[in-house]
Amino acid sequence: MGRTLSALALGAATLAAAVLVDAGPAYAATEQLRLDFDATPTGQVEPGPWTSGCFADVATPGDSGCIAVNAPGSISRAARSSGTSSSPALAFPAAGSAVVEVPHAANLNPGTQDFTISAMVKLSSAQVTVGANLMQKGYYTEGASSQWKLQVDNGMPGCRIAGYLANGDWGFAKADSDISIADKGWTFVQCKRRGGVLSITVGANPAVTADQNAALDVSNTAKVTVGAKGAGLSNNDQFRGELDNAVLSVG
Repeated sequence: MGRTLSALALGAATLAAAVLVDAGPAYAATEQLRLDFDATPTGQVEPGPWTSGCFADVATPGDSGCIAVNAPGSISRAARSSGTSSSPALAFPAAGSAVVEVPHAANLNPGTQDFTISAMVKLSSAQVTVGANLMQKGYYTEGASSQWKLQVDNGMPGCRIAGYLANGDWGFAKADSDISIADKGWTFVQCKRRGGVLSITVGANPAVTADQNAALDVSNTAKVTVGAKGAGLSNNDQFRGELDNAVLSVG
């Protein structure tokens, strides 16, 4: 049920953003990663808290995202209401750090292709922090690395990418919403790169488009992390709210 509703929301938001931003043909994207968090992490029991265990990747059978923590951090079960029923989701810690890590694989690098990152997110005012990463692969190191990232810093969703232009120069692009999702309930958040255009969509609101050149080669050997940059890092950018359906599509 949760996946069906999420898919409908994704299709509607993608169509709206295409009209507002692309004004061009539809794009046929292929899901490379989908963590729906419906099942209990391996070796664990409901409802947590969990400090280990793995979630299956629905898009690529055999792959998984595994929990890593730094005490007192843990992840536990949350529920995303969907009309008369609900979809299993995750609650990230109020203290310490916790992250879901997906090992590097080539299909998780969009390279120069179009791509979309999305998630369902719930955040209260008390959980808002200066830095809060939802999903990322790679790190921002000027002139030396590449990255894609979806975040909710200060309660406002944003998108970051970095990488190399066709001429070999390093560059970055960002798209930031000025809409806070704090205390708004479950909200669909989507980052999209189409050609040289990067945009961020929050719920049913019009897409916000970056003014930088987003035609960057985003390729690296980093893990995908969900909920934080990495357990135990001093600049972890830990997300403290609830999250469901973390998805990366390429194409």
